[in-house]
Amino acid sequence: MAGLLGFCFNVYFVTTGANSQSQLEEVSFVLQGQIAFVLALSMAFAFHASFYITLAKNLLFTIIAGLALFYISRDFAADNLISIVEGLFLGTIIGWVFYDAMRTRFYLKSTDADTRQHLYNQLSKLVYPHQLERIKLGDQLENTMPLKEGKAIINVFDVQKSSAIRHENTQDFFMGVFQAFLQICMKGYEHNPLRSRAFRLKETGDGFISAVGYPFLPVDSRSLADSAVATALLMFEAFNVEVRKFNYSRPIKAAMGLAYNSVQGTFQSGGIRSYDLFGDALIQASKYEELRKQPALWKIFTSHAASLGLEDFNILIVQEVVYNSLSPSYRDVFVEIALDGPELLKTNFEMMYDNGAKFIYFHVLE
Repeated sequence: MAGLLGFCFNVYFVTTGANSQSQLEEVSFVLQGQIAFVLALSMAFAFHASFYITLAKNLLFTIIAGLALFYISRDFAADNLISIVEGLFLGTIIGWVFYDAMRTRFYLKSTDADTRQHLYNQLSKLVYPHQLERIKLGDQLENTMPLKEGKAIINVFDVQKSSAIRHENTQDFFMGVFQAFLQICMKGYEHNPLRSRAFRLKETGDGFISAVGYPFLPVDSRSLADSAVATALLMFEAFNVEVRKFNYSRPIKAAMGLAYNSVQGTFQSGGIRSYDLFGDALIQASKYEELRKQPALWKIFTSHAASLGLEDFNILIVQEVVYNSLSPSYRDVFVEIALDGPELLKTNFEMMYDNGAKFIYFHVLE
């Protein structure tokens, strides 16, 4: 608007200097193209978020320019009426082009930002926060988690007789259990260095596998075995809470096996490159959890539980290495079974995948 009014003042001074009609016509001819250009330029960049408002402003500019030129000289205004109309149409067209370009750019930027945020939110469901940060900084996914061989205590959790559970909300029950376990695992999580109470390895339908000591360091300074047993007991407490919420007609109990040995991290070689662990510790922990299925051992477990007044019970079975690494307060809760005892010898029991084991240790709880 200021530029348009300044141009009108210049026209006023130029036209007042004309001494005759012929000079006025000559000035009018010279300024004819400039009027349309200045008017169009005044309108081109004065667009509003609503183009209807922009069009109203353009009409206002045109009226002001016409009145100013009419005030300067009726004849000059009449001679340049077409230029004024041309300026209106030219300015409106240019303004629309810029308006549409800005609107498209803003929409694309907004959409792109929303898309990036959506992708970020979905990716955060697949990887840990520290992995997201390293990927944002340009690191490769395969460099965001430990891959070298290490040592860990693996915890294999399984629900006893899960196939016998008949309920319309069975899946929701297991999801609630696993969510509670995940919260326990993530307690104390930090990434410099990588540490948390435990690392959730995988969910297996009615089972849950976690690792203490690798790839995340434990959150406290006590022994790895103490941390693993404390975490297992917290998981049993969380499991019982979910069982009470489920309100099933029959008792639901679980079992855990703990084993200490070598593990190594790896990313899958192709497709979706999820992080995984492999090693002797996983195999042994799985076998220790499955010891409850051995009839001779189950007889010992149930006999001890009955002495405590328990008919149905949760059970934690740990490897000899884990037991020997515990502090006295945790050792006291476990019962020892000698693998060369008469109850097992007469059934030809063999401890698979842990041939050096001489004892196993178990703890029953409500």
